[in-house]
Amino acid sequence: MVNSTIEQGLNQPQSVANKAPLSTCFPIYPASWYLFCHERELASGPVSRSILGRRLTAFQTDSRKVAVIDAHCSHLGADLGCGKVLGETIQCPFHNWRYELDGRCSHIPSQVEIPAFARQKTYPVVRRHGYIFFFNGPEALFPLPFFANCEPADYTAANPFRFVAHCTWYMTAAQGFDTQHYEAVHERRLLSRPVVDTPSPLLRRNRYRAEVIGQSIFDRLLRQFAGATVDITIENWGGTFICVSALFERAHSRFIAIGQPLENGTSQIEVITYASRGRNPLSRNLLDPLSLRLRRLFTHAHLTGEAKQVMHTQYRPANLISSDEDMLQCFQWLASLPQNRHTPSKSLTPAKADIPALDESFVHRSKIPLT
Repeated sequence: MVNSTIEQGLNQPQSVANKAPLSTCFPIYPASWYLFCHERELASGPVSRSILGRRLTAFQTDSRKVAVIDAHCSHLGADLGCGKVLGETIQCPFHNWRYELDGRCSHIPSQVEIPAFARQKTYPVVRRHGYIFFFNGPEALFPLPFFANCEPADYTAANPFRFVAHCTWYMTAAQGFDTQHYEAVHERRLLSRPVVDTPSPLLRRNRYRAEVIGQSIFDRLLRQFAGATVDITIENWGGTFICVSALFERAHSRFIAIGQPLENGTSQIEVITYASRGRNPLSRNLLDPLSLRLRRLFTHAHLTGEAKQVMHTQYRPANLISSDEDMLQCFQWLASLPQNRHTPSKSLTPAKADIPALDESFVHRSKIPLT
């Protein structure tokens, strides 16, 4: 295991060490939104992926509705990603069993009666900016997040970039609330005390102002063209879905980072950068692509540089000291997050999902308001 959790260490003050959750307290695969694929990948048929410790299949029907379901057929386990779409159903490649968008088997060639076990687990799905997102659970606990006070239709999205963070998902998430590492790693000097709050149980937010003091080519260009100070807002939804807004004096930068826990204790980070959509065709065709490329380049350098600098960090709760209070509070919040509620065994309960056909249509009613 690349990042083994070490829970033994120096004795620290009781007020700090006793508050730290054990590694076993963190959800293995938090109930949050994850990126599955781009919609164009579904144009030629269903797609299967190994993600979050299981095999899932996404498919798009003739009416352009999209579903994400368990990949292994409830009959004998064939991978539905090797099957094909027929109208509004997906057909298993082994015995031609067909499944509806809600996971229900509606056709078995060899018999009329459909057994109760013939049902696939389904996951809430949202299509946004051409990307397919799914919620890890039978129903979405909160809407697919976006930047506060911003409408997705006003923005355009770049192609994602990916990298592996050699630490657990909760170590990656806590870095957004670790005030000590801002200057040490990012070369950002805090100009005020960060304001950290929890507007809703599944959202933790950090806001601060900082000065760009780095001497890399990217930081020098930032100071020259964007400004030397920046207001940062980090919104962590469900532990693994993070929206970041950086408002410089003369430019804005926004990106979403999604941490996918991997089975070897590391995390795959998928990042989508965004830029304001041009108001006329000329701007959308010429300036928008350039703006996205520049933002993607700077964001890539910033995040991958951090990942290399803090490789193989380990969660050591017994070694947390009083100056780690910001991280400690974040760890406590992360440990309180729900695990997905799909059980390992096949569910015999009819699925309640109503798969959306339109962008930004949510599968289930939100339980928590999006702020």
